[in-house]
Amino acid sequence: MKGKPILLCMLAVLLLWSGWCAASSPRTKQEKSVVEQGAEHKDGDRIRVTFINPGISDPKNPTGGFWLSVSAFMYAVAEQLDIDLEVIYSERDHIRMQRQVREVVSRPVHPDYLIVVNEKLAADEMVRTADRAGIKVFVMLNTFVGDQAESMGLPRKKYSHWIGSLIPNNRLAGYLIAKQIIEAAQLQGKTKNRLLKVFAIAGDPVTQASVERVDGLWQAVGEYPPKAEVEQVFFGQWRTDNAMQKTQLALLRYPETRAIWAANDPMAIGAIRGAIAAQRTPGQDIFIGGLNWDKAALNRIKDGSLAISVGGHFMTGGWTLILLYDYHHGKDFIDEGAALQCPIFGALTRKNIETFLAKFGDRDWTQIDFKKFSKVLNPGLRHYNFSAEAVIAP
Repeated sequence: MKGKPILLCMLAVLLLWSGWCAASSPRTKQEKSVVEQGAEHKDGDRIRVTFINPGISDPKNPTGGFWLSVSAFMYAVAEQLDIDLEVIYSERDHIRMQRQVREVVSRPVHPDYLIVVNEKLAADEMVRTADRAGIKVFVMLNTFVGDQAESMGLPRKKYSHWIGSLIPNNRLAGYLIAKQIIEAAQLQGKTKNRLLKVFAIAGDPVTQASVERVDGLWQAVGEYPPKAEVEQVFFGQWRTDNAMQKTQLALLRYPETRAIWAANDPMAIGAIRGAIAAQRTPGQDIFIGGLNWDKAALNRIKDGSLAISVGGHFMTGGWTLILLYDYHHGKDFIDEGAALQCPIFGALTRKNIETFLAKFGDRDWTQIDFKKFSKVLNPGLRHYNFSAEAVIAP
């Protein structure tokens, strides 16, 4: 009987923070080893999609498994919707990423759609390259801001083959992490009558997801003055080892720190290790939060050393495939906007981690009925609902 209240609690949390939204050129042996192919194209109605994945193909890499999770979720969607999906990993090399787009463009047969990410601000050239070749291109997870946004304009304007973008609300994600670690420290009584000291480990200074998550941190801290203060924002380059080193040094510089904010789970894990090396006890005298829903992080939530992992954004690639499927079959997502931003993040803590793991602990995304999210396959569907609650629902 206890399971139902816990499940309802989890759904309520996720609903609160989720919402509506809307033949190749030669490659080196190394590059061939990191190209994953979907099912072979056999039917003229099947859609061919190539995704330039900016992440690392090695699951043991210290940057973590986020980008592998993106691909895994996309493959589950592609299988159900009969999409031929090709994933090409760029190994965190934005120059290589741009070269890979040029190689795709040079093929005698193009994919129907190309999906790119504005990692390290490299997507402007990729969009232009695809547009010149007449390949429909879609930007996800990180889009254009500032001078880049002014130069690129909006989808379907200056570059007609750039048909859309789908971006999760990273500011909200950073806010949720900060709010949870601050409140956890306050509840533990470690900051009674004292200023709560926090330091942050961001990803890098240019990737928009990192910038916006830090903005969310500042927003949350601003709600607690004069009770909370950010001592410094470090850059961990998304890596566990870097974050561990930064944490050890930071705790020497700022020994009164009671909370550590990290822009992803690998860095949060590094912060836990660094705190332990500095003779601190995560979950008792220092509180740490991260983002990604990485498997290792979820285990840390279970044992109490990690206060929170915000996640769900790895599903963005799957939602992009659904938008492209509908677009390809005559149901344009333009009705809800060409540049979509969704608050799809959900928060996992010790209150709901067991319920989540009971359903998705094996990471078998094929159990989700993705067809129910398509407007083409569900003519009565008026709005896209890419919320975490919709994913968890039977």
